[in-house]
Amino acid sequence: MNKSRSIFIKKTKEWTEYEVSFVSEVLEHTFENMLNGNELNHEISVLLTNDEEIRELNKKYRNIDRPTNVLSFSITSDTIVNELSMIGDIVISKEKILSEAKDQNKTFNDHLAHIVIHGFLHLLDFTHDNNEDAIIMENKEVELLKICLLYTSPSPRDKRQ
Repeated sequence: MNKSRSIFIKKTKEWTEYEVSFVSEVLEHTFENMLNGNELNHEISVLLTNDEEIRELNKKYRNIDRPTNVLSFSITSDTIVNELSMIGDIVISKEKILSEAKDQNKTFNDHLAHIVIHGFLHLLDFTHDNNEDAIIMENKEVELLKICLLYTSPSPRDKRQ
């Protein structure tokens, strides 16, 4: 069986086509690394949205009435060991990413890549509910960010490593 990747991305007007392509590239590299050569099918849905819409979703599904940077909705918990179909949905707020990137002195793309990977890992049942789980998740994020930012760098002179 061949590897099959289906990444469905829907965006609101705030998002550019470049940003959609960037998110798609980050997800492709993340899937490639997480599959470790397993020939599995997978599908993922991404909604690139704004603070208002993500706040509504956060309130509806988590009973938290404020915007967040990312929401992940996992469809299956056995994503790596079974043949995959739709594994879940990721929702990302551009306004929140812009605000956090500024507060953290990061570029928009660097922070966006981190949040895409963070949301993806939640789909694979990674959590940060306790210190031990947080360390495991953060280590995986750093590993994936190094890979993704190397491949999605807009310029060979970009010094993200």
